[in-house]
Amino acid sequence: MAMNFWEAQRKAKSKTVLYLIVFVLLTLVASTLAEFAMREYAGEEYASSNIPFVGLAFLGGTFLVAGFNYLSYVSSGGSYVAESVGAFLVDPNTRHPRERQLINIVHELAIATGLPIPPTYILEAEEINAFAAGTSPENAAICVTTGCLNLLNRDELQGVLAHEFGHVFNRDMTIGMRVAAMLMGFFIVSYIGLRLLQGSMYFGGRRDDEDRRGNPIVLVAFIFIIAGMITWFFGSILQAMVSRQREYLADACSVQYTRNPEGIANALRKIEAYNVSDMPKTGKAFAHLYFNQHPSFWSRLFATHPPIEERIAAIEGKDYINNPPPPPLN
Repeated sequence: MAMNFWEAQRKAKSKTVLYLIVFVLLTLVASTLAEFAMREYAGEEYASSNIPFVGLAFLGGTFLVAGFNYLSYVSSGGSYVAESVGAFLVDPNTRHPRERQLINIVHELAIATGLPIPPTYILEAEEINAFAAGTSPENAAICVTTGCLNLLNRDELQGVLAHEFGHVFNRDMTIGMRVAAMLMGFFIVSYIGLRLLQGSMYFGGRRDDEDRRGNPIVLVAFIFIIAGMITWFFGSILQAMVSRQREYLADACSVQYTRNPEGIANALRKIEAYNVSDMPKTGKAFAHLYFNQHPSFWSRLFATHPPIEERIAAIEGKDYINNPPPPPLN
C-alpha cells in the first residue's frame, strides 16, 4: 500500500504542535511550583508579598537564556554547521561523476520544492548519513557523507536528499533550535541555583545548620536547582518527541517530492544493515545527524530519530489509510 503523505504530514504536524504546547505548559507549571514552594517555606514576610519574585525569576531566567542562545544559533548559517564538522563544499561545476549526480539531484529537488538551491557539502565518513542545517531556506545547507555517495543508488540518494529538503521546507531546524534553546534555559537556571547555593555557603561562614535552613537565598537556590533539573529532564524527553515527529514529516515529504517511496525506504534499509558509526561526535547541536539504533528503553526515550523499522512501516503505508489526499497544509 502506498503512503498517504498528506495524512502523514498532518499527523506529524499536529503532534509537533501538541508537544510544543506541553513544553510551554511545563515551563509555566515549573515556575508556579517554584513560587508556591518559596511562599510555603520562606516565611510570612515573603508570603505577604503580592509579587511572585521567584516564579518571575525562573521564567525570566529561562526565556532570557533561551532567547540569547537562539539568537546565537540564528547567526550561524547551515554552511557554518557543515564546515564545523569537517565537511567540504562541492563545486557546483564539478565533473566528478558522483558529485555531479549529487549536484543534479539537489537542483532537481530545489525546483520541485520551490526552495533556493542550498550549498552542498560532503563529509568524509563511511556511515550512510545526511543532514540539513540552517535556520531558514535562505541560509540552509545540505550535507551528505561519502557513505551515501558510495553505497546508495540514485533513487535512494534522491530519497535521502528529499528527506533533508523536507526539513528545510518545514523549517525543522528552527523548531529544533528553539527547543534546544529552551533546554539550555532550564539548565542555566539550575546552574544559577547551584552557584547561589555555593555562594551562600561560602559567605555564610560558620553559621549553624538552622541558620542556613532559614536563609532565603539557600531556599531559592534549592528551588532553582530542583525546578531546573526537572524541567530539563522532561524537556529533553519532549525535545526528542518533537524531533521524532519531524523525522516522520520529512519522510512524508520525501515521498511527496519524489513520488517514489521505495527510494527513502530502501535507503533506510541500507542504513539499518550497514552497521558503521563514524560520524563526528561534536555537540548536542548535531544530534539530528545520527541514525542510531535504540535497543534500550532509555535510549529510545531520548532518541531524536524514530526506530528505522517504524519509519519504513510508515513509508510503506502501514500506518496511514490510503484514502484521497486532503488539500495541502499551509
